[in-house]
Amino acid sequence: MIFGLTAALGWGLADYAGAVAGRRIGSLPTVVMGQVLSAVFMTVLVVATGQEVSRAGAFLGLLALNGIFTSFAYATHYKALELGPVAVVSPIGGAYAVVGIALAIAINGEDPGAVALGGAVVTVAGVVLVSTDIAAFRAGVRGGAPGLRWSVVASISFGVAAFLLGTAAQEMGWVLGLWGSRIAQVTCYLPVVALQRGDFATLRAGGARTGIVVALAAGAGDILGVTTYSAGAEAGFLSIVLAASAIFPMVAVLLSIAFLHERLAANQWLGLLLVVIGLLLLGSGAQ
Repeated sequence: MIFGLTAALGWGLADYAGAVAGRRIGSLPTVVMGQVLSAVFMTVLVVATGQEVSRAGAFLGLLALNGIFTSFAYATHYKALELGPVAVVSPIGGAYAVVGIALAIAINGEDPGAVALGGAVVTVAGVVLVSTDIAAFRAGVRGGAPGLRWSVVASISFGVAAFLLGTAAQEMGWVLGLWGSRIAQVTCYLPVVALQRGDFATLRAGGARTGIVVALAAGAGDILGVTTYSAGAEAGFLSIVLAASAIFPMVAVLLSIAFLHERLAANQWLGLLLVVIGLLLLGSGAQ
């Protein structure tokens, strides 16, 4: 569970930085720079730890499928952050764990136990509540907020991608599995970059330096998230790591309380309580 919580911290920071960078230099350059940084980092780690890269050949299908879903998920998620209000994008994005947990149980045959599974449900429900301004969410849904459709697609795609990445970590070891996933993902971006070269014109514009730095910071946060998530998936139940990692939208909420002195609505306090209860159930059920 600790791995999942650390992953949530990394992904929460990445979401915040990604939203800022996406609105400065565009969502595609933001996600590509972050994922290239991740691929470089994992390549250095593979070399430093002396991994047998040839072992990845037996899992090319799994890695390719993960690369496709992951690249699509990141692209749609950052597009949602660029276009839509966080009040709509965050709660929908946090629900990705439901998809991943369902796949882990149905395909991998995981049985985390009734207590842990109940904790997973309570945790995800709490995340949705704590990251939601109900009035803004309803207004965004009724008004067809620009990021709404993108966030739904991203949530489903991330659920599948997280399941595939966790499975790769369990089958190959997390270092090699994550490296293969990132190489496959960057490969999937190459034709998109070639077709959308105009999106990168903003990188040459004045004032783009800040956006580039923030995009790389988002990539660094994502590295923290995916490395700890993958390590946790290898070490234990994928479903439990997924549920714990789903609290990443809370990071932005807690930052707003600490630094912006924002006040929580009643439903957000209830969400915080549910997250605490859910994580306690997860921890006790995982023993």
